Order: sequence, then structure tokens, then C-alpha cells
Amino acid sequence: MAVITDTAGVPAGRAAPTKRDNALDIIDIRCAAVEINLKDEINTLLKPKDGPRQLPTLLLYDERGLQLFEEARLASPLPGSTGHNRLLSCFMLAANRITYLDEYYLTNDEIRVLKDSASKIANWIPDKSMIIELGSGNLRKVNLLLEAIERTGKNIDYYALDLSRKELERTLAQLPAYKHVRSHGLWGTYDDGRQWMKRPSNIRRQKCVLSLGSSIGNFHRDEAPGFLRALAEVLSPGDTMLVGLDSCMDPDKV
Repeated sequence: MAVITDTAGVPAGRAAPTKRDNALDIIDIRCAAVEINLKDEINTLLKPKDGPRQLPTLLLYDERGLQLFEEARLASPLPGSTGHNRLLSCFMLAANRITYLDEYYLTNDEIRVLKDSASKIANWIPDKSMIIELGSGNLRKVNLLLEAIERTGKNIDYYALDLSRKELERTLAQLPAYKHVRSHGLWGTYDDGRQWMKRPSNIRRQKCVLSLGSSIGNFHRDEAPGFLRALAEVLSPGDTMLVGLDSCMDPDKV
């Protein structure tokens, strides 16, 4: 297992302070087996018993893919991109443009829901809790909730889980230096995050797990229940999950 940069000597109910102007608190929770598992998954998806060949979506969410997804200003692949990088560039630029269209209702609808409900959500998150966001991305949406929590005066530790350390550094550095909300990065996969939450020092604290952006839609229908079940297994009584799902049933709109 990779070295985990936890801070020793911190009270159980509170994480070490993070100074926005000095260093960000990025915790490496990656397991050595991740690369092997990914290779096995690629091999399995490229040799299906039936149906089309596929590649895991995990491959798209490396550092470059995450950055491209946020770049709306470009209309063509990045200069100098060739081969796989050029294909990835085209795909991510197209995907990003779609998210900024009025027809792509998911992002704007979720922002509207959070603006309307952030205060209510903040009120039922207990003081001294941990908030763990799965696949944190650019933090634009979750910051609406963090602002609401800050207004309550509750001391909360927010953990952004993502695959790219550099993207965690970039996005966490853009968050305001809140007085009551402390921000941290978890560098790893969903499975790494689940294992991290099982650690004794974490299992004792109350937790709220966030999955925004209808990310669960990336799973096949038969995989989603298992994913949620695995998360529930590491939660304790009083812990909560906040899952953003697309409830639109209009085929034309979807």
C-alpha cells in the first residue's frame, strides 16, 4: 500500500488544520493492487463473452481528462495532441460543451437543487462530521453546501476523493479559506475511499457520503446496487448518504 500522509496526534473528533496559503492536505490512499485490477478489467471488457467491447470509464478520468472536461473555451483539440491524446481531447471537449448547453439539464438542475436546499442539508449534518465526496471534480457544486455549513458554525471536515492529485491540488486551492470547514483531498479510487473510511479513526466519526452529478449512472444497472451496498457496509448508525440522481422520465428530454 502507498504511504498515507495522515497527521499524528490529532484529536479523534477533529482533523489537523489545513492552511490554504501554505500546503494542502492531500492524503494518498491508493492501493498497490489498483493498477493490476485495472489491467484485469480492461482485459475482461475487451474480451466479452457477448456484446460489444468496452473500456472502463476510469481511463477517461486521469489528470488530463479532468482538465479537458472543464475547458469550454476550446473548439478544437489542443495543439500538439496526437493519437490517443488527440482522441481523448476531442471526446472530453465535446462532452464538456454538452454540459454547458441548456439541453443538458443535469448540471444546472443539481445546482438549483443545492441552492434551494443547501441550508436544510447543512442543518441535519451533525457538528464534527466528515463529508466525503466521491469523484469530486471541480468542486463548483459542493461549494454551495460548504458555504451553507460554514454559516451554521459547525466544525466539519470535507474530503474530496479523486483520481488525480494535481487536480485535487488545483481545485482545493480554489476553495475559500473557511473558518469552520476544513478541506482535504483523498487521492485514490472509490474502492480506496471505502477502505479508508473503514479505518478505526474514521469509522468512529459521523460521516456524510456525497455522490453528485448522477455519477451512479456510470454503472451498469446490475452494478449500481452493489456499489451502494458496499458503501453502506462501511457506514455506522447515524451516518448518511446524499446521492444525486437523474429523475427525468421524459425520453425526449433525456
